[in-house]
Order: sequence, then structure tokens, then C-alpha cells
Amino acid sequence: MKQSAKTFALGASVGAVVAIGLNLLPYWRSYQAYHGDGFEVLGFPFVFRRMGGIAGIYEFRPELLVADAAIALSFAALAGWVAMKLSKIASRSGRGFPVVPRSDGRTAAE
Repeated sequence: MKQSAKTFALGASVGAVVAIGLNLLPYWRSYQAYHGDGFEVLGFPFVFRRMGGIAGIYEFRPELLVADAAIALSFAALAGWVAMKLSKIASRSGRGFPVVPRSDGRTAAE
């Protein structure tokens, strides 16, 4: 596997973990809120599951789950692309002076 593919996979993995964490963040913040009169929610940026309230409802919206998954995949792909581009920029800079061969076959550094 080429180095750029490894860098993309690493960046996409980090992006996927961030997207999954953002989807779970509302759940962690509202965990067991249904015991009172609150809602336990799941999803970011669209809430695709909520449970609780005074009436005790359970709502699951699969179309919002698909939209959240599509946004998460797009974010992961974008993070992988950015990681790949940053890796290429970082590999080009800071290499020092180029080694110039001399006419007798030796390099200038020798």
C-alpha cells in the first residue's frame, strides 16, 4: 500500500471516530433523562432517535439516521483528503539544501 493511501486511511479513520463521537455526544449528555420529563436523544446534526418526555414517547427516524451517516462518511473522506494533502506539503518542506554533484563524480558534501 502506498504511503498516500496509508495517510488517507489514517485521516479518514480519525475523521470517522470524530463523527461517531459527535453523534453520540447528545446521548451522553442526555443519558437517562427520560426518568424525569426530559428526552434522551441520539444524533448530530439531526436527532434520529429520542425517547422520554411526560407522555413517554419513543421516536426513531431512519431517514435522519441515513443523513447523519452520509454526513459522517463525507466528513471522514474530507479528513482523509486533508491529511493526505498536509502530508505532501510537510514532506516537501524542511529538506535542507539539495545535494549537487560535482564534475569529478563526488557530491559537494563530501
